[in-house]
Amino acid sequence: MSAKSRGLEAGLRARIAEHGPIGFDEFMAAALYDPRHGYYAAENSRTGKRGDFFTSVSVGPVFGKLLAAQFLEMRGHLGNPRDFTLVEQGANDGQLMADILGAWSGAPPRVVIVEPLANLRALQQETLAPWKGHITHLSHECEIPGFTGVFFANELLDAFPVKLLTRRQGAWSERRVACDEKEFVFVETSFSGASPSVPGEIDTFATEICPSLDPWMESVATKLHRGWLLLIDYGHPAAARYHSARAAGSLAAYRDHQRVENPLADPGHQDLTAHVDFTAVAGAAQRAGLSLAGFTDQHHALTSLAARTFPAMPGEKLSPEAAREMRALRQLLHPESMGTSFKFLALAKNTSAPLAAFQFARDPQAELFA
Repeated sequence: MSAKSRGLEAGLRARIAEHGPIGFDEFMAAALYDPRHGYYAAENSRTGKRGDFFTSVSVGPVFGKLLAAQFLEMRGHLGNPRDFTLVEQGANDGQLMADILGAWSGAPPRVVIVEPLANLRALQQETLAPWKGHITHLSHECEIPGFTGVFFANELLDAFPVKLLTRRQGAWSERRVACDEKEFVFVETSFSGASPSVPGEIDTFATEICPSLDPWMESVATKLHRGWLLLIDYGHPAAARYHSARAAGSLAAYRDHQRVENPLADPGHQDLTAHVDFTAVAGAAQRAGLSLAGFTDQHHALTSLAARTFPAMPGEKLSPEAAREMRALRQLLHPESMGTSFKFLALAKNTSAPLAAFQFARDPQAELFA
C-alpha cells in the first residue's frame, strides 16, 4: 500500500471510528477529491491510453472544434456581447478548453475555470498558456462572478458523490461504509430521505442519488444572467434509468481501463463514477429557474454540429489532418462507442434561441419527464 493510500485510509477510518458508518457519498468525495490523497490529486494521467478511461477529448481536437461552433452560435444569439464568457468546471488538464480556443473565430472570449485542486490548476495553466490573458481560475462555483454566456461541463456530473440506495419489498435502505481490521465494507442502514420513483413491479432495485446536485445547480444558475448551461455526460432519463435492466445500479470503479469489482478497495487509486440521472438534473435546473433548451445523445448533437463545421468533402483524397479529423469524428459518433451513451443537456436562462446541437432532438420535456 502506498503512502497516499495509507494517508487517505487512516483519515476515513478515523471518521468511521468517531461517527460510525459513513455515507458512500462521503467516502467517494474523499477518495476522489481529497487535496492530498484523492484520485484527482494524482500527478499521473487519468485519461487516454496511459490512464484509466477515455473521454471525448482523448480522440483529438475535433470535439473541441465542434463545441466551439456551438458556443459561437450561442454568442451570436446573445448579440455578440463583448463580455461573452465561457465557464468550465471539470476541465481536467485544460485540453478541451485549448481545443475550443484553438478553433475560436475572432477575439477569444472571457474564460473562467472552476478548479479546486492545485495540481490540475497548474496543468490547466500550462496547457492554456497561449491564452493566459483571457483566463481566470476560481476554486469553487460560488466564486463565479455574474456572467453572460455559457457554463459547460464535460464528464463532471458522473463524478459527483452519490449515496447508494436499495429497495426491497417496497422499503428503502442505504448502503454505508464501515471498516474492519483489513478493509472497508458495506453495511445497510434504514433510509428515510426522499427516494427515487422506481416502478413498483421491480422487487429489488439498487440505485444512486446525488445530495449535492440541487445546491450545485442553484449556485451556478444564480451566477448566469443570460445564456446557457451545457452539460455533457453519460447517463439516462429516469424512465430508462429505473428500468429493470439497470436494477443493479450504475456505480462503477475503473483502473487501467478495467472495471474493478470492489469500489471500496484502495481509495484514491481508482476512478469512482455513477451514471447521471438527467431527469434529476433537469428537475434541479427548473427549480433553480432555468428552462430546458435541449436534450439529445452525442451522435445527434455532433452530427448536426459537424454538418455546419466541415465543408462538403471534395472528391480527391483527404489531407492527413482531415483524415484524422474524420476518424475521430466517427469514433465520437459511433453508437457502440460514445455516440449513444453520452448525452447533451442544454439549460437556458433569459433566452429561448434554438441551438444547432439539438436540431434533430425530440422535445426535452417529454424525453426527460415522460
